Amino acid sequence: MNRKEIALEVASILVKHLVPPPSEEVIEKIAAELILLVEKAGELEKPASRLAVCTVIGRNHSGIVHAFSEVLAENNVDIVDINQTIVHGNFAMMMVIDPTNSKVDFQSLKSLLKERGQRENVGVFLQYEDLMRELNRI
Repeated sequence: MNRKEIALEVASILVKHLVPPPSEEVIEKIAAELILLVEKAGELEKPASRLAVCTVIGRNHSGIVHAFSEVLAENNVDIVDINQTIVHGNFAMMMVIDPTNSKVDFQSLKSLLKERGQRENVGVFLQYEDLMRELNRI
C-alpha cells in the first residue's frame, strides 16, 4: 500500500465516523482502525528499518524477564535496550527489540509474546517503535 492509498483510506475512515460529531466510543474506533492501517502499511516496509517496543505489565513473580527473553531468543530477535521496575509488587518492563532477523513475521511474534504473557499472567503489548512515538505525540 503506497502513501496515497493510505491517505485515501484514512480519509474514508474519518468521513465514515465523524458525521455526526463523534462520541468517545467512535473516537476509540477511529484510533483502532488507524493503528491497524498504519501497522499494515508498516509491514510492507523494509523490516531492517524498524525497531519495536515490547511492554510487559503485571504482578511481579520470578522468571518474568526470562520468559520473554526466551521467546525472543528462540525466534532470533535481538534485545536492543531493556528497562524494568517493580513498584509495590507490580512489575513493568519495556524492551526495545530488533525483529530484523526474526524467524517469524511481526504478527506471529506478537502472538507468541501474548501467549507467553497469558501463561505468566501479565499484559504484553508489542508495536513498532515509530508507530508508538507517533501515537504518543497525538
